[in-house]
Amino acid sequence: MSYSLSFWQGISIIVYTAVKVEHGYTDFVPTRQLSESLDIPIPTAVKILQSLNRTGLTETREGAKGGIRLAKKPEEITLLDVFHAIEHDRPLFRTKMPTSLTNDFATMVIEKMTASLQQSEQSMKSSLNQVTIADLFR
Repeated sequence: MSYSLSFWQGISIIVYTAVKVEHGYTDFVPTRQLSESLDIPIPTAVKILQSLNRTGLTETREGAKGGIRLAKKPEEITLLDVFHAIEHDRPLFRTKMPTSLTNDFATMVIEKMTASLQQSEQSMKSSLNQVTIADLFR
């Protein structure tokens, strides 16, 4: 199991938007520009933007000068925030497997394996929480 490509694309959208706005190129980045510059199909970009908007990481404006911008400062958005917006707390590892093994030894092995995988995922999330969007481009 792995996280979706959308997680990487969501980070790319956030960073691209932060850089464009921070360097004064625009107030709002048009969706088409994001799509073309980052090579993300428009329907995919729209879906990712909806997730980022729903969680309050970005805001949108309609019209000719519309598009998206960050709803928070880049220093206030972590990679974990983007992860939660895109992956909706979907686990990295599937730990519920159908099995006909029911003896004590099999149960112990499965419990230890599950605990190890959950600890690995928690470590990853802790690491993502330590990196802000600003850290990626400053």
